[in-house]
Amino acid sequence: MADASVADVMRIPGRLYAEPSDINADPPFGTGTALGLVRDAEFRLHVRTGIVTAEEWGSVAVEAVYAGESAVLACVLREWDDDAIGDIFPNISTSSFSTADKSILGRVSGAGVNRAGHLLSSQSIVLFFAPLAIDRHPCIIGRKAVPMVEESAMLSMSLAEEFGIGVVWNAIPDSSGRTYDIGKREDLTL
Repeated sequence: MADASVADVMRIPGRLYAEPSDINADPPFGTGTALGLVRDAEFRLHVRTGIVTAEEWGSVAVEAVYAGESAVLACVLREWDDDAIGDIFPNISTSSFSTADKSILGRVSGAGVNRAGHLLSSQSIVLFFAPLAIDRHPCIIGRKAVPMVEESAMLSMSLAEEFGIGVVWNAIPDSSGRTYDIGKREDLTL
C-alpha cells in the first residue's frame, strides 16, 4: 500500500437500490429498484470478541475469539420515495389515483394490518448501497436486509432542516449463510 495521502480521504455520498440483478450495469443495476438518495449513511458491524484469560498467570489475556456480529446499514432517506416507503414501513397504503403514491399508516389492528409480532424478515430485500463515485469508493451489498424504522425516527418538516426518514436495515443470513459484502464494485458479485 502506498504511503497515506489526504487525497485518499473519502466522503461517500450514495444511493440505495433494492433487488439489483447486475451491479456492473448502470443504475438501477439491471432489474433493481431505486430507493433514493441517502445522507449520514453508516454501516455498523457490531463485531463481538471474547477474551480468553489464563488464571495461572493472574487472569492475563492470552487469546481473543471472534464471537459473531450483527451488521446494520443505518441512514437517512433524503426524499419521499414511494418504493422506499413500500419496502420499509410495515403498514402502507397505495393511492387509487394514477400516481400510485404511498402513504404510511399507523395501525394496530384491522384488515390487512401487520400487527405487533409481524416478522419483518418477510419484507427483506437484497440491498445495494451504490456510492456516487461507484468505481472508486466501496459498495455494500446486504444479502438479506430486513428494514427497520429507526426507533427514534422523526420526519423533519422544516425550513431549517432537510427532510429525512431515519431507517436501518439489519443484515441477516440468506439461504447460503451470507450476510453482507463490502468492496469495490469490480470485486463484488451478487
